Amino acid sequence: MKIFKIVPFRLSSQRFPNKPLCSIFGKTMIETALDIANAIQYGETILTAPEEDYNQIIKKIPGFKRKKYTFWPTNKTCRSATERVLELFSQINGDIFISIPMDESLLIPGQIEDHIGYVENNDIEILTLYCDFYCIEDAVSNLSAKIVTNNKSEILYMSRSVIPVAKNGVIDLGKLKKNVGVFYFRKAFLKKLKQMGNITTVLDKFEGLEQLRWLELGFTVKVRKVTHYGFGIDIPEQVKQLEKRKKCIQQLRN
Repeated sequence: MKIFKIVPFRLSSQRFPNKPLCSIFGKTMIETALDIANAIQYGETILTAPEEDYNQIIKKIPGFKRKKYTFWPTNKTCRSATERVLELFSQINGDIFISIPMDESLLIPGQIEDHIGYVENNDIEILTLYCDFYCIEDAVSNLSAKIVTNNKSEILYMSRSVIPVAKNGVIDLGKLKKNVGVFYFRKAFLKKLKQMGNITTVLDKFEGLEQLRWLELGFTVKVRKVTHYGFGIDIPEQVKQLEKRKKCIQQLRN
């Protein structure tokens, strides 16, 4: 099967303008994401963004154009990473498209690689990853997406709120699952989703989670577990938090 690793990005985030150019771990966030994608042994790496955003990246980061990737422009009206994948997949002769978040800078490439075979060898429409929560502060934050699954490792629901919660209101950290924003898409799923066009659904608008739209439209989203201590960066304050966490983890391992 032909595999493509897609790194979507944009500069015009309302909560964190120019986020891909922000420095983290000694390099820009977009460079870190590109390093993660390129460290995965299978498939070609594709960057996608509005062309004017890419041109800004080229101007601001010396030598970026010489790095290992192919750039495919996508429209500035795309509202999410998946919409960028939807816009470009039909132009690429691929079977599996792995959407790698630009802002999850502690992702381990080998763990992303480990699940490619599972998608190849099973009838999977969509696969995403999850991990345990590192701390209660992550769990109660509305910046993190939580998932609830059935006994087939399929997502039942996602929320920015804490789910599940016991009847008496107690939160059991061990029962919470944090979504890790890597998605493996089969081409057949992307075709179906594109054919559905702009069919509106309720829950994704309410929660602000596009994955709920897929569930509402009848798709099955499989999950697999990884060990992950990071989080997607949504606001500037989280950069220092993640850098501090990485240092703490390194000190514990040493």
